Amino acid sequence: MLRRSMTSNGNENRPALDPQLQGLADYAAIQPKGTSSSQQAYDTILGAILNRKVRSGQRLAEIPVAKAIKLGRTPVREALMRLEADGFVASQPRVGLVVASNTLETISEIYEVREVLEGFAARLAARYARPSDIFAIEQIYNESVGFTENHDTLQLRLLNTRFHQAINAAARNDQLARTLRQLVNRLRLSPVSIFDSPGRAEEILQEHRALLDAIIARDEETASKLAAEHQRRDKETRLAQLARDIVNVAS
Repeated sequence: MLRRSMTSNGNENRPALDPQLQGLADYAAIQPKGTSSSQQAYDTILGAILNRKVRSGQRLAEIPVAKAIKLGRTPVREALMRLEADGFVASQPRVGLVVASNTLETISEIYEVREVLEGFAARLAARYARPSDIFAIEQIYNESVGFTENHDTLQLRLLNTRFHQAINAAARNDQLARTLRQLVNRLRLSPVSIFDSPGRAEEILQEHRALLDAIIARDEETASKLAAEHQRRDKETRLAQLARDIVNVAS
């Protein structure tokens, strides 16, 4: 419950910060100012969610959130409405808005869409990629080699996102890239990482190399097929991890 205190002259202070939103407040404190208060609120809350400064199920009431990120209620209300529409925030009966979580069904649905769209993006990348695009993708792949050998899960997660973003950029389709970025962000709500599955990091490195080679060769058909298969394997890995967690919790 929020507390209010009185100053020495009898004036009421603003509500005290909800301790469960301290991570959000800390994250907001280091963010640059946005172009508008509404966009700043959206970017800050989304960034805190994706960086796990607030966890799935955490209540995001309008006034405490506004207090945490030091913005007005109106831009926070607008931001929370957008985040709910985008699937990062959910409404629960008798609770209100909370940070969304991914169910097995949600994750399966996301990967089904990604399988199609990532395949299409790889096809377009094989068709339109410029030498600078190939160089950027190859640089990311080369960085991944050392981190795979060192089993650095955190860096591999970041590089994996960059690798696919670079391919999507090479596809030269802004609408496609925007849709895929939202899907990838939704998957970041998952409590598990595919790189925590034994042997998967090494498999991903091989799959990325094969996909990159197909793009370099301008082989649209192979690039599309490899990208789709890559998503299917990621889906199988993540769902198996989550299923094991559910069994462990139940037992």
